[in-house]
Amino acid sequence: PTVREMMEAVVSTQSTGTSALCDSCSGLSSNRSVEFVNKTDTVMLCFEHNKKGDICNNCSAPYDALLNLFKSLQLDGYACADLADSMNSTAQTWSVRYQCGHPEVQYFPIISLTVGMLLLPIVFYGSNKVLSKLV
Repeated sequence: PTVREMMEAVVSTQSTGTSALCDSCSGLSSNRSVEFVNKTDTVMLCFEHNKKGDICNNCSAPYDALLNLFKSLQLDGYACADLADSMNSTAQTWSVRYQCGHPEVQYFPIISLTVGMLLLPIVFYGSNKVLSKLV
């Protein structure tokens, strides 16, 4: 490679590092990095060792622990691309592939409230008409 190509590669690498927020991870202690990697591994192993229907229940605690650690790292200013990419991948697996974390929608209260509100004028005017004939 020519000197120019090498310089372009260095500039490209530096701009990628800046846009990936690498400086925000440079101060991250090795203990916290290892903790994040270990918790990610624990969640992934949980995904692998459980049946699809059991993952939401059995892996909820390790996933929540990883998510809470990631949020605390973000609050502490360690929001670099490596951590975010790892968490995004894990969160996508959790929510899209295994469909966990989505509360079931309860339609009965919504439908009953809607029907009740629609029947309210009918009951009001019907009872008004009946009561007016009695007077």
